[in-house]
Amino acid sequence: MIDNNVFRDISYGLYIVSTKYENKNVGCVINTLSQVTSENPIISFSVNKNNFTNEAIKASKKFAISIISEKIKEDVIFKFGYNSSKDMDKFENTDFIIESGMPVVTDGMCSYIVCDLIQTVDCGTHDIFVGRVTDTKKISNDKEMTYRYYHEVIKAVAPKNAPTYIEDDNINDNKNQNKSDAEKTNSNSDIKYEKYRCIICGYIYDEATEKVKFADLPADWKCPRCGVGKENFVKVNE
Repeated sequence: MIDNNVFRDISYGLYIVSTKYENKNVGCVINTLSQVTSENPIISFSVNKNNFTNEAIKASKKFAISIISEKIKEDVIFKFGYNSSKDMDKFENTDFIIESGMPVVTDGMCSYIVCDLIQTVDCGTHDIFVGRVTDTKKISNDKEMTYRYYHEVIKAVAPKNAPTYIEDDNINDNKNQNKSDAEKTNSNSDIKYEKYRCIICGYIYDEATEKVKFADLPADWKCPRCGVGKENFVKVNE
C-alpha cells in the first residue's frame, strides 16, 4: 500500500529551468533539482513530458537553472508555474540575462546555474535531465524558497504536471457541493459568504472580499492566478 501523503515529507526547493527553442525563450518552474557530483559538477531534475519546456531542452541540449528566493514576485512564479511557453512569452516584463546563449531569469532569484545536457532518462510521465555545469553565479543573499514555504506562506499548490502533484481526495465531493450551493439563494438581509479554492494553483476566491457570490460570476470568469475556469474551484470547508 502506498500512502501518497508520505511524499509530502520530502524536502524540496523551487527553481526555474530555462532554455532557447527556435529563437524563443522557454522556461517553467521545477522542484526536483539535485546535485549529483561535486567534482566536475553534475545536476539532475525532472520535467513532465507534456511540458513544452521538456521538448525545448531536448532540442537545445543546454539549459539554465535559476534558484528562486523568498523575495520573488508572486506573478513571476505563477507565470512560469501555471502557463505554457508555447502559448505566451513568460520572459516579457521579467528581468533576465543571456548567459552562454541561455535566457537566465534573475528576477527574485538567489543564483543561477548553466549546464550542457549530457543525458535524458525516460521515467514514464516525466524525463530526468542530467546536465554538466558550465557556469554559475550568485545573484543575491536572499533566502532560497522551499516547497514548504510555497505551500504554507504563498498558499499555492503544485500544478498537475508537477512530479509532486497529489490530487485532493475531497475534490469531487467539494465539486458536487459547489453545484448544490449554486442552487441555493440567500436573502439580502442574511448573506452567507463563502471561500472557493482553485484546485490547480490554490488561489482563494473570498466572496466577503470580492462582494460577489461565486455562483454569480460570469460563465467565462477565469482564475486571476492561473487562468482556469470556475469548474476548477471547490468550496473551502472551514
